[in-house]
Amino acid sequence: CGDNAILSSVQKLCRDEQLAPEKTVFVSGIGCSSRFPHYMGTYGFHGLHGRAFPIAEGVKIRRPDLDVFVNMGDGDCCSIGTAHWIHAIQYNMNLVALIHDNEIYGMTKMQASPTTPTGLKTSTTPTGAKLEPLNILAATLGVTNVSFVANVPDWMPEVMYKLLKLAYHHK
Repeated sequence: CGDNAILSSVQKLCRDEQLAPEKTVFVSGIGCSSRFPHYMGTYGFHGLHGRAFPIAEGVKIRRPDLDVFVNMGDGDCCSIGTAHWIHAIQYNMNLVALIHDNEIYGMTKMQASPTTPTGLKTSTTPTGAKLEPLNILAATLGVTNVSFVANVPDWMPEVMYKLLKLAYHHK
């Protein structure tokens, strides 16, 4: 899982951009990626499964001066949180959203997620996943009002850092 690589890049971004802990908020849902607020030393909110976006949007509406980051896994965002994800893109609020896509529900003993590759055998698909995996980039780009989207594997930390910096500075 690439959560540690993402965490390291985000911590580097916070350091390099001199983000004040009292002006920075990390919001997450449920899953491996969602432990993020606990590791940041900033304000944080560990919310309900699939509900990170509504919480982050509420924070940003009430306190537009804060830097708000949203961390979700593929299951958290692209399953129970799908409607919130799509509407968050349409609202195009000034948030940095990170989807940690490991193509599985890792915390629930390897259950298939919406991005699980076809044919992968999991605890919930013992004969292999039947559905085509959701393409997060294509789905995001298909939403009206999208203004920034990027994808990077966790094993490319320099590129990840550069993309995070671009996302942070994108308004």
